[in-house]
Amino acid sequence: MKFWFLLLVLGWRMRWLAKNNDAFKEKLDNKDIVLQFRTENGRVARYYQVRNNSVIPFGGLHPKPDMSMAFKDAGYAYKTIMNASKDKMVFMKGMGSKDIIVTGDAQEMMWFMSLIKFFPPKKKKK
Repeated sequence: MKFWFLLLVLGWRMRWLAKNNDAFKEKLDNKDIVLQFRTENGRVARYYQVRNNSVIPFGGLHPKPDMSMAFKDAGYAYKTIMNASKDKMVFMKGMGSKDIIVTGDAQEMMWFMSLIKFFPPKKKKK
């Protein structure tokens, strides 16, 4: 359930950033791709269509994503994504152990990794 909710919120956040954050908007320039995140069994799956400097989230599996990241299970996926900001190598470790299977264009995965810094909300200055 946590992984499902995380993917839902990720879609909302990316859509909001695409409308409100100039640096994030720049990252979307000239992108026309579908990114998919799922569990290995496909029970939890969500994909994000990046096109025309916007992000549109969808539930379920896409028939031909440009990049798909399949995690061994939802618990592992949630833990891995939540630790990504602390450990930049967490995805590489998961791929090395075959707990994460990436299919499609590896460059798109690296591009997505460059977006991670935008996801946490900014702390308000006091």
